[in-house]
Amino acid sequence: MGKRTRITKKGLKHDVLLETTAKGTKFIEDHLNKVLIGAATLAVIAAVVVMVVRGQSATELAASADLMTASQSASSGLLAQASQEYQAVIDAYPGTRSAGAATCYLGTILFQQQQYDPALENFQTYLDSYGKKGTLGKVALEGKASVLEQRRDFPAAAEIYKELAAQSRDLESTAARYLADALRCYRSANDWQAVRETATEIVDEHPDTPWAGDARTNLAEANVYLNS
Repeated sequence: MGKRTRITKKGLKHDVLLETTAKGTKFIEDHLNKVLIGAATLAVIAAVVVMVVRGQSATELAASADLMTASQSASSGLLAQASQEYQAVIDAYPGTRSAGAATCYLGTILFQQQQYDPALENFQTYLDSYGKKGTLGKVALEGKASVLEQRRDFPAAAEIYKELAAQSRDLESTAARYLADALRCYRSANDWQAVRETATEIVDEHPDTPWAGDARTNLAEANVYLNS
């Protein structure tokens, strides 16, 4: 049997900057790439076409065409041009589904460019105007949380991840991933009580997900810290 390593407070140190940077990279990979390949845009346009067929405003169709143009620019790597074109959709077609999508996509590009203040403004505008539901609502919430992490406002970011986990309760792996994001933020904030509670939730409710192992480790570390 191998030698058991004793967990101590000294061993609980971790690299907050490295974890925050890694999370920012993960957000870009998860969401900007979807914009670049146009998958998210096609989903929006499909919904718009259904609306037009049902007799709703043809303005949506024109907006979706401009949205596709912007996404084609993004997929070609022309992010500055795409940003201008997304902004044009927002300005020309306020209140449309395409304008909402453009707001979210523009926020994602701004985040990738480390323009965190305007990125946050776009994510918040989407949430205020279109709500938290649906795929884009989740993208906007996760984008907001990612910006807050970059600002080192870990408690606020953690609360958003917990909200996303609650929204995703029917998708076990997704819910566990968001709880793991919240756990990372609580640990970065040195909130060991919240670390213990969140790790316990992952272990108890999502024991077979890829995040359960790290949760057990964090739970053990939190118990050492809180009980010493």
